[in-house]
Amino acid sequence: MDTVTASHVKQNFGEVLARAAQGPVGVERHRKLVAALVPPHWLSQHGALDERRAARAAQQQVELNRLMAHQQLGIELLCTEPAQLRRHIEAARREIDRWEDMQLCSADYIARWRAWLKLPVKQLVQRMCSDAQGWGRAMRQNSPFAAAGLTGGK
Repeated sequence: MDTVTASHVKQNFGEVLARAAQGPVGVERHRKLVAALVPPHWLSQHGALDERRAARAAQQQVELNRLMAHQQLGIELLCTEPAQLRRHIEAARREIDRWEDMQLCSADYIARWRAWLKLPVKQLVQRMCSDAQGWGRAMRQNSPFAAAGLTGGK
């Protein structure tokens, strides 16, 4: 692989970019390789794009599993006896208190989950299983129900 210094890249970016369009160009700082500029066809030939696509697909699957677990939890919450519902909600509140006490989670998540847990069960389930104004995925990722095993730990 052809290499250039970081200073050379800063001073001659267009020329280095043209060279990188032909093949990989390493960038050195203090005689250590710190980066590489590669043409797009090189990435696809060497599997880097495939790895990124696979990682993206795996992450989408994780998010889908979390959604399905919360949908299942929602069904359980909607169908359970009031006493059991209160136990589930109280367990979730205790988990949020633990997050706060041990500083395990952002105050944003703590405040949102506390507000959600005050909602009537139907509204709570709707929030947990929706986009929730852009917060749905993050809230399912940081779910107080996971500690109780109610979401399959996802």
